[in-house]
Amino acid sequence: MKKKHFTIITYTYYLVVIVIFVLYASQVMDENWMIDFQDQKYNLVLFGGLFFIALILTAIDGAGVRDKSNKVTINMIYGGLSLATFFLVWRLLMGIF
Repeated sequence: MKKKHFTIITYTYYLVVIVIFVLYASQVMDENWMIDFQDQKYNLVLFGGLFFIALILTAIDGAGVRDKSNKVTINMIYGGLSLATFFLVWRLLMGIF
């Protein structure tokens, strides 16, 4: 796949997920702009997973910046996955400590 097409797919995915989340959040918020996390826990976990997929796509796209080829290679995918895993582990450790 060409890098240009992959970048378009990544940004389109971002846009779709953000628009769907904003629409969802506007439906479940009360008048104080608060979401009841106990009732909406599973839906928010689902959106967290969708945003994690967006993180992986962005990391793969970012790993391809230093590569000179026009195609998405397996090394770019591995680099992006390792970068996304690093950010996830870092964020989890920040939450623990």
